[in-house]
This record gives sequence, structure tokens and C-alpha cells, in this order.
Amino acid sequence: MISIEPVNIHFHIPATDPLGREEVLGKLRFLPEQVMLSWRLKGSVFKGGKGEMTTIGLPYGEIEHVELVKKWFKIRQIVLRIESPELVKDIPGVDMGKMVLHIDERSRIEARKLTDLIDFKRSMFILDEHDKRLQSMKAEG
Repeated sequence: MISIEPVNIHFHIPATDPLGREEVLGKLRFLPEQVMLSWRLKGSVFKGGKGEMTTIGLPYGEIEHVELVKKWFKIRQIVLRIESPELVKDIPGVDMGKMVLHIDERSRIEARKLTDLIDFKRSMFILDEHDKRLQSMKAEG
């Protein structure tokens, strides 16, 4: 199997509430076996500090679609569609598994590596799943 360096992307999701209490800060880590999504509420004067960090493991097979949104030749956003929306339902600003992540300046170069990496990992995951089904069918018959 090809060894690929992890890709780390820092992002935020703008607040959807009028007072700005639900702004999300987070980090995506694209690891060899899965994507680790860590997020927390930014915190505000009203809530008194930062929210608690939550981490979700997303298998590459759960990532249905990735789109890099560019503006003025720079990657500004990543749009992720998650196959099982219940995995990310608790994150403010996420709608039916669609996540629009605004990329921090420090992560824009890393973001360029994403499309090929996810396509490769998702293909490997699907191939492994087909192979498992084929092996179990052979074992039954």
C-alpha cells in the first residue's frame, strides 16, 4: 500500500445564529486509515470561553464528495458531503451531511493535496469492501 503523509487542515464554520455563539473551529486530519474531524465552539463573551473539543472518526468510505472552492486563485473552502449525516449532525452549520469548511490561511497549501488523496483512499476502501463481500460469498458457497 502507498504511504501517504497525513494532511492537516484548520478550518472554521461561521456562526448560523444572530449572536455568533455557534461559530465552529476545527481541524481535519487525513490519516492513512480514516479522517479525524476535531471541532469545538469558538466561545464568546456570553458563554464564557471555548467549547469542549469533540473528535469524530470518519472512514474514507463515508466521504461521498469533496469540492475545493477557489476565489482569486486561492482555495477558500472545502465542501464535504458525508454519506451518513448522523455522524456530523451535532456540528452547528452542517446541513444533512454537507459541511462547508472555511479554510484558515495556514492550511491553504495543504488543501491542494486533498482531492487526489480522498479519491485514492475512497477507491481503496470501496475495493476492500467488494473484496470482503466476494470472500464471504465464496466461503458460503
